Amino acid sequence: MAIICANQNEFAQAEKILKDILISDNKFHPALHMMGQLAFQKGNDEIAKQYFLRAVSLNGDIAQYHRDLAEAFFYLGKLKEALATINRSVQLNPNDAKAHFIAGNILMNAGAHEPAIKAFEQTIKLYPDHEFAHNNLGSLYEEKNFIAKAKHEYETAVKINPGNVIAQNNLATLLVAESEIEAAKVILNNLIKIKPDYIEAHYNLSALKQYKPDDPHIGILKSLFENIDNIPIDNKIKLHFCLGKVYSDLKDYENAFQHYQSGNKLNRSTYDYSKEEVKKTAEKIKTVFSKNYFEQNEKPKTSDVIPIFVVGMPRSGTSLVEQILASHSKIDAGGELLFLNELIHQNFNKFPDDLEKKSYDELEKIGHDYINKVKSFYPDTKYIVDKMPGNFQYAGLITKIFAKAFIVNTVRNPLDCCLSNFTQLFRHTIPYTSDLAELGHYFNIYADLMAHWQTVLPKGILYNISYEDIISNLEKEARKLIGFIGLNWESECLTFYKNKNIVRTASAAQVRKPVYGSSIEKWRVYEKHLPPLFNALDKKYI
Repeated sequence: MAIICANQNEFAQAEKILKDILISDNKFHPALHMMGQLAFQKGNDEIAKQYFLRAVSLNGDIAQYHRDLAEAFFYLGKLKEALATINRSVQLNPNDAKAHFIAGNILMNAGAHEPAIKAFEQTIKLYPDHEFAHNNLGSLYEEKNFIAKAKHEYETAVKINPGNVIAQNNLATLLVAESEIEAAKVILNNLIKIKPDYIEAHYNLSALKQYKPDDPHIGILKSLFENIDNIPIDNKIKLHFCLGKVYSDLKDYENAFQHYQSGNKLNRSTYDYSKEEVKKTAEKIKTVFSKNYFEQNEKPKTSDVIPIFVVGMPRSGTSLVEQILASHSKIDAGGELLFLNELIHQNFNKFPDDLEKKSYDELEKIGHDYINKVKSFYPDTKYIVDKMPGNFQYAGLITKIFAKAFIVNTVRNPLDCCLSNFTQLFRHTIPYTSDLAELGHYFNIYADLMAHWQTVLPKGILYNISYEDIISNLEKEARKLIGFIGLNWESECLTFYKNKNIVRTASAAQVRKPVYGSSIEKWRVYEKHLPPLFNALDKKYI
């Protein structure tokens, strides 16, 4: 009777029947399990977990009990418990597609991407029309740079269910990365018709267009803003940034700044960030990597891949420089690779504190592991661009662990650079960008550390290139850059915007255009709002 009521959406009646059962027999585990399901459906994950635990303790041989308990653990953020529980469920019933799907989600969130791929593949083998397994598999393939496979999975998910807005949105962002901007716009506009309150689609669309006063999308965004108090904080943040972009394009800089400021304030409230810790780490890096360090230490002798690390502040022109480089026939674009950061976290308790404890062989292995990771994605590459801006802090280690590597530091007017960061949503990934004072403070640390590298690194490794100089004389700067790498000039480097490389950054749409100067001195239109930035920036950098 309880099951019939639940199937007819009479949940309160179903719950009443189940409670009556449990008053009669509090060890009747099917009723406990179903109470857990009803609680989970209402979003009461902790209560659901307690019911599932009781059901499992009374009968540990039913796969579905373990499966549902694992899902509750997952939503409560208890990944270790979730993984152990879902493994038991799969062991009891290896043919349950949903169990494999939950396993995939747990593994994906735990960063175990290879096992997650296998779990989603098994889900699809058992249930070929599992749209969310296809979508999640696509996300993992995209993470591994298997772009064609990722695209196929997203398209399959959309084919199974054209109303799957998540898969459609993922497909659209992949199309942007492939420079298929107009195709992406079609999908995003269609998404908005399907689900007008899907803020993610609005946010992604806003980055692809230049708003004019008669754009109907503006009215839709304003109507959504009228209900902003009733939407989740993530959507509030993105809606503010959408409207910031709208008003900026319309040159209503007062309203634009108010929205950017509101979005950033909300964003900053969602995470912790200590500028003191960042400063302390930078000072330790300078102490450890002294000039004497590079004079006394040996380094690997050979490597069949030469990495080119494009570093700098975010929004300083790193994507532009990468595209110029990668338009050369001998250079591949790796994008913002996580390899070096991951290897450092794996090999150091806290970088650079325990660097002196590392043997030469241990450090050399980090370089070899990095090269092997690159070759697994780009087996034929000779030169690879790693455009992770924050790698500037690892310049000393880069110099040590690679037989040959280049570091290209992109330099941009600090005020334009910091403002561009403030008006671009990075969520938690770049935590100092949501507060103007913290932005200025971080820029000081970056510039100070780059000045240190300029003094201590061996000659021929570090090259500074100015965003403004590229804009004013592209060919001159591009020729100098290619010459620094030691390659012959190729004129294709001037038409970088025709390059079909995948670009997965906030600049994906911009680098598909020839160089333009509209972002130079952009800070001046917001000048009256920028005293916190002026006060934080060291005067020698302004």
